[in-house]
Amino acid sequence: LKQSPYHKEVTHKLKSVYGLQGFRQNQLAAVIAAMEGRDVFVLMPTGGGKSLCYQLPAVCSGGRTKGVTFVVSPLRSLMQNQVDALKEKGVDVLRWSPGSSDTKDIFQRLRGAVKPNLVYITPEKLKESGSVQTILSDLYDRGQLARFVIDEAHCITTWGKDFRAAYESLGSLRRNYPNVPIMALTATANQKMIDDILAKLQLKDTALFSQSFNRTNLNYVITPKKKNMINEIYRYVQENHRGQTGIIYCLSRDKCEKIARELQKKGLSAQHYHAKMDESDKERIQVGWQTGRCHIIVATIAFGMGIDKPDGKHIRFVIHHDMPTSLDGYYQQTGRAGRDGLPADCILYYSYGDFHNAKTMITKNCEERGSTREQIENAIQEVREVMQYCENDSECRRVHLLQFFGEKFDVKNCRRRCNNCANREAMESYNMTKEAHDAIELVRSLEND
Repeated sequence: LKQSPYHKEVTHKLKSVYGLQGFRQNQLAAVIAAMEGRDVFVLMPTGGGKSLCYQLPAVCSGGRTKGVTFVVSPLRSLMQNQVDALKEKGVDVLRWSPGSSDTKDIFQRLRGAVKPNLVYITPEKLKESGSVQTILSDLYDRGQLARFVIDEAHCITTWGKDFRAAYESLGSLRRNYPNVPIMALTATANQKMIDDILAKLQLKDTALFSQSFNRTNLNYVITPKKKNMINEIYRYVQENHRGQTGIIYCLSRDKCEKIARELQKKGLSAQHYHAKMDESDKERIQVGWQTGRCHIIVATIAFGMGIDKPDGKHIRFVIHHDMPTSLDGYYQQTGRAGRDGLPADCILYYSYGDFHNAKTMITKNCEERGSTREQIENAIQEVREVMQYCENDSECRRVHLLQFFGEKFDVKNCRRRCNNCANREAMESYNMTKEAHDAIELVRSLEND
């Protein structure tokens, strides 16, 4: 990689723009592949530094493709976080989402002599806006489209719970702009999902980068649900994470609001967050969260995809009040914690009734979206996999979770950072072969009598 003609510039920009002295695993290789104009697929765990893989090539003047990098991102809040962070670094970046009031200014910038390095855009805006297509075609004809970046690429696959219909239309990018390289990034995908993403985006000669899914600093705990969960969560936070930052995930919007309200009454700095809130309220809570005024977010999965904490108060705990609906979703949600590499706790409160509630909710949501019977069965199977994970009280949580992503993990490396391994010392193993044989013989003798 040091022999690459792009190595000098990317290492210089890494220091001058980002203030970093070195790359994390696979970052440099992914950046160089992007500079070479290749299609790139990046599979990194949350906190692994995916964003740098496309942001760094965008601020470099070298590379086989020149011009603007368009970043497709699923959430406006996520886009705004990244745009704000880049602007603080002096990067020329725009955000283009549905309802943008500055569309005329964006047009002028993209048609002007000095163009932005990056444009963040939602898949819905890309799909539905004729003006976006006009701009893209104009840039393409002038050779000023550097690359397309598909962030949270797992949203394109129907194998995952985060499927977004607008993401499916991204397959047209390769047809309409065949010479523009595409980079896809995600933190959660097993092999079936990877194959589906590559096929739907029509990636070719792809440079694929992946690394271990093991988050060594996270402590995974599954514990039985209590009768009074408000008191239980309050007790846990006060005893283990007083004054620290955390996320509590729930399945329903009503439950989010109720839990946040009750925790506020107990004196905790908590706010609810879900997809049906007004954009102004979402932005207010995001700002409070980002600046440290709010310590605890009680949220549905609408919050947290790609979220970061620039104030240095990194997330020390993630609590699942309800059972998540898929293992990849669970991995991604718990992955919000400990992105600074310091220890963090992931607590899931489980009851068998949660499985039935989740199954009912998933079925209803799928039917409302017009999902096929196969898609509904796939979604229910994902919920069943979470139930099996929760009810497995002997196997290392990491072994079980990483196996889902096709990764073999040595249980010795868990180092008691899950409740099953922590409890293993209290368990003893016995060879019961003789006793089992005697029991079988006894049953046979009784049958003969």
